[in-house]
Formats: sequence, structure tokens, C-alpha cells
Amino acid sequence: MNPTHVSELLDRAAASVTPAETDPASRLVRLGRRSVQRRRRTFGTAGSVAVAAAVAAVVALPQVSTPPKGSETAGATVSLGGLSVAVPEGWRTSEVTTFDPCTAEPHTVYLAARWGSPRGVRPSSDCPSEGQAWIAVVQDSVPLYVNPRRLVVKDGQLLQVSEDITQSQWTYRAFNKEITATGVFISGDAKGRDQLLKRVTWPAGPAAPASGGLVLPDRVTSAVSENAGPMVTAMDAKTLTRIRTALADLRDPVPAGEECELQLPGSVGIALNGGVTVVLGDVSCPQAISTGGGRVRVPAGLGKELLDLIVASDRAAAERAHKD
Repeated sequence: MNPTHVSELLDRAAASVTPAETDPASRLVRLGRRSVQRRRRTFGTAGSVAVAAAVAAVVALPQVSTPPKGSETAGATVSLGGLSVAVPEGWRTSEVTTFDPCTAEPHTVYLAARWGSPRGVRPSSDCPSEGQAWIAVVQDSVPLYVNPRRLVVKDGQLLQVSEDITQSQWTYRAFNKEITATGVFISGDAKGRDQLLKRVTWPAGPAAPASGGLVLPDRVTSAVSENAGPMVTAMDAKTLTRIRTALADLRDPVPAGEECELQLPGSVGIALNGGVTVVLGDVSCPQAISTGGGRVRVPAGLGKELLDLIVASDRAAAERAHKD
């Protein structure tokens, strides 16, 4: 994504949004549609971070309530942002304003208001703490992705999982409607990360509807996907009706314990208005989930079929705009 383009979109969105704006995400989508003739943009990590930055600018972080900095709290439980961590034996805790993974000390549970490095963002491969075991709970730090690389279930909560380029540090956050959420960064080898993740407890996610199926907006006014590379958007009524009907027809719930791991490649993420995102798997995991609640079985190939509808709608809108 072009940083200048992001800045222009955010400036225009901020100037036009008032307290009565109930769906700023749709507003941003509309602004993006108007500029589709000038350039295409990737709706991935950069896009999510840009939206998160705009939201973070107007959302005040609550006070962090933790043990004193550097305290020995083995056997205790510390909490931040609705998450709690059972401190491992022999570990310490540290409360910091900004968590810098490049200066993280081993066997420490960090609790921080934000993530970053005073010297700027650096790749983890340059960090001396690479591969050492530590946990960091960072408030409102991790953006929501339309189609995360991996989705897992823990504590009845759906988690978005990503790893750094060295694969020694993994990031976890609830896959829900929040544009940014409290994230947990865990460093260590694969076995160590799995054991440390068991010490983190998330509040339960949204329940599936009593009638079965997926939680969806009553009326879909936009559908966005990033799976085709650039962001693609459908806003015409015919396409949106077909997408909602297809998703509403999915009624076969997945019993607890039978969830499979939705991941790329092989999954299609579709962001709908109202903060609802639906991810559909392929034959490797023929299930679909909604951030609003619900997990159902899905015919393999449905995700690709819906994506094709969005791509066709996006292309048609671009052609009409070009003629105008």
C-alpha cells in the first residue's frame, strides 16, 4: 500500500466522520472505491495497521493494573486487557509503557500499553532476544486481518495467529469485531510456545446463534476481501444478496472439539459491514466461522465462489467509474 494513499484516505475519512457515523469501516471502503481508478491497494497487514492507527488516535488506553515493575510473581496470575497469564515457576513480571521485543529478557512476563521500539521498528532477526522464552501482553496492539494466516480455538475463543520471519515469536489475538485488540506475543521454540500459550486465558468468544448458523448483518451493504491480492469490494445489491443468502443457508453447526484449523492457503476471508468477518475453508477444512458467532460446515469451494462474485463486482464498478 502506498503510504501517501493511506494518509489521503485517512485524512478524508477523519474529516467526514461525525459522532453520528455508525459504520466508519464502510465509510473507508466507500472512499477507497472512489479512488480505484487512480491506484489499487493491498488490503492486508498494511491496510489493517492503517485503520488501527486511525482508531488508536482517538481511543484512550485504560490504566494498566499490574504488580510492581520487575516483581517476582511466580505462581501468581496477572491480567491486562481482559486476558490473564499464569506466571511460570521462576519467572518474573515487568510492567512497561512500551514493549520492545529486541530488549526483552528471558523468563519474563511483560505487561505493556503498546508495542514498538524507541529506535523504530526493527526486524526480529536483528533482535538479541531472538529464540529466548518470554511472554508479552500488549494492549490494543494487534490489528484484525480479513483473512488471517491461521485461526485456532482456545478457551472457546477464536484466535488469529501470526508468526515473525524467524518463526521464534508468534502473536495471538481474539478474532472478533475489534479493529485492534490486546495481543499476546510469545517467544521460544515450538514446544515452549505451546506450553506458554496454555498459561494464557482469553474471555469466551461470542456464542453461536441459538437457531444455528452464522451471525450475519441483517442487511449487507458491502463485502470486502483481500484474497485476490489487491483489496476487492462488492457494493451492488444483487451480488450482496447472493453472498448473504449463501452464508445464511449454512446451518450445520460444528460440534465442540471438531473444529479444524482455518489457514492460508485454502481459506477465504470476507469482511461485511457491521464489523462482521466470515472466513470459509476449502476441502482441507470445510468449515466457516463468523466473528459475530457461529461455526458451521461448508461445502468445499463455496469460499472461492463468493470471492469470484466480489471480484466480478469490483471489476464492473471500476469499469463504470472509468467510463464516467
